[in-house]
Amino acid sequence: MAAGDAEGTDVHPRPEPAAGPHLAGQLILSRLDYLRRAHGAEAVQAVLQSMEEADRQDLSGVDRGSWHPFGLLVRLDRAIARRMAPDDEGIFERIGEASARHRTEWVGDDARLFSVHGFLSRVAEEHERFHTFGRAVYRRTGFDEGAIAYSEYPEMDPVYCRSAVGFFRGAVAFLTGRPAHVVETSCQCRGDIACVFIVRWRAAADVPVR
Repeated sequence: MAAGDAEGTDVHPRPEPAAGPHLAGQLILSRLDYLRRAHGAEAVQAVLQSMEEADRQDLSGVDRGSWHPFGLLVRLDRAIARRMAPDDEGIFERIGEASARHRTEWVGDDARLFSVHGFLSRVAEEHERFHTFGRAVYRRTGFDEGAIAYSEYPEMDPVYCRSAVGFFRGAVAFLTGRPAHVVETSCQCRGDIACVFIVRWRAAADVPVR
């Protein structure tokens, strides 16, 4: 779905289709960066040590160009929650908000010049850069509102959806300088055909929404 760094022109070779649903290493790196920034380097080691040996081995080889099973990212998010914020469901949205930094940091001081609609369209268009599965479609539904839908996921987990809510909220707030409201109106985890996220915001008065 949505997390990681969208910039750069590198094209990552994909694993064979039979290998199952995989995600680009950037998405996992964004989680490790969140841990390091929010809780310190010791927290990264503590979370990794709490995971199964096979997962630790896989995570030791993560880089921007690597590909990893979808389930690994979910297990990492759950491990972060168990270790850093037990009984706090909001941790998954905070992880998503932090990962938005990887997707928007390239904008720098020019953030307010970028169209939110353009950014969200790009997130959908570049879905296949970060996933070997599923599809994404963005639809503008108003001047300061849009809907992004993810479908055809062979695996899904509510944790991933919660982090996506945080990702969209963090990215749009960064681009507009104002709070964003994000709600998931349907979900593949509940048997719906797609995970649909409605994103609403108010752009700064001096910034046109294109």
